[in-house]
Amino acid sequence: MAQPTNTFDSYDGANSIREDLADVIYNISPSETPFMSNASKGTASSTLYEWQTDSLADTAANAQIEGDDYDGDARTATVRLNNRTQISAKSVTISGTDDAVDNAGMSTQMAYQLAKMGKEIKRDMERAFVGIENAKVAGNASTARELASVGTWYGGNKPGTSSAAGNFSKGGSPSATPAGDGSTAIAGGTNRTFTETLLKEGLLKAFELGGEPETILMSPSHKQTASGFAGVASKYKDASDRVSIGTTDIYVSDFGEVAFVPNRHQNANRVDILQMDMWSVDFLRPFQTTDLAKTGDADKKLLLVEYTLCAKAPNANFGIFNLTA
Repeated sequence: MAQPTNTFDSYDGANSIREDLADVIYNISPSETPFMSNASKGTASSTLYEWQTDSLADTAANAQIEGDDYDGDARTATVRLNNRTQISAKSVTISGTDDAVDNAGMSTQMAYQLAKMGKEIKRDMERAFVGIENAKVAGNASTARELASVGTWYGGNKPGTSSAAGNFSKGGSPSATPAGDGSTAIAGGTNRTFTETLLKEGLLKAFELGGEPETILMSPSHKQTASGFAGVASKYKDASDRVSIGTTDIYVSDFGEVAFVPNRHQNANRVDILQMDMWSVDFLRPFQTTDLAKTGDADKKLLLVEYTLCAKAPNANFGIFNLTA
């Protein structure tokens, strides 16, 4: 007989079996997930998660004749949007011996590996939200469902109108651009340098569309660039309660203060100007651990989560695409 593939045994865990070893485990891998940590949380009830968006009518001259009679004004219907749930999971197999020995820095090898896998899955989720350009995938028996990432919710029209929202900017001639409903991801285009002018254009458009963005999510290299912008007011100032991860630069724009938030998992070719209370991570199945069938002298566990992304009001945000990494 042979042990199952990828079984973690006491030989693999030799570095943690207690000798004269500090009772601390140092993990240098980053686990911060700024987008996921600051988005609101909710629940989903189906693999196709749906919600509605709406907007106020444009301003117009509104002076009425005294005693006038009124017919009903034309009203616009709400717009229904949807996203797919995505399953993320990791499994672990621990030999009976390795889980029984006295491991330094951990209660048991199984408990440690489950905690570690939880951090890894959260990073995978962050990547799914902001690290890639990914249109939603319905899935089937042989294809996994995939959620539509943040970048696919820019573009499209203002709710209930045929007028383009225009809430993103792009480099020259991409072969595809987002449609604002999660169905299309940007593809191709000529990259350009991230500048304060591009940032100001995005903040202006988000404000004109009714947004109140307070967070600008960017890659570490773009954060270094943005720190040199003229509008940066203070370094290492704690941002508002809605931006609770890490230290930031506060940028004083014409429409209020916004926080520059670096994200290790951010798509390096895009900067997101976000109103975080208009994004929600919704769970069909929250993080859960399942015991898998025991087939030998080893325990097997599965850590799984099923979730999706809800863009409550896509036009409250602005995406700057085709940036040089």
